[in-house]
Amino acid sequence: MAHTFEIGRLKVTRHVDKSKINAFVAELPPEKRADLKEVLLALHEEGLITIEERLLH
Repeated sequence: MAHTFEIGRLKVTRHVDKSKINAFVAELPPEKRADLKEVLLALHEEGLITIEERLLH
């Protein structure tokens, strides 16, 4: 079920269906939803995604 993608220098692995991600994000306060960083951190803290920093060589 894990799906991995990159955002900038971040490697993000999704551990649940998109519908669960969307439902979780919809419940966030509007000020958090307005900031991608806040959304990613909330998803990570909830265990729905894993975030890894990709180091440049």
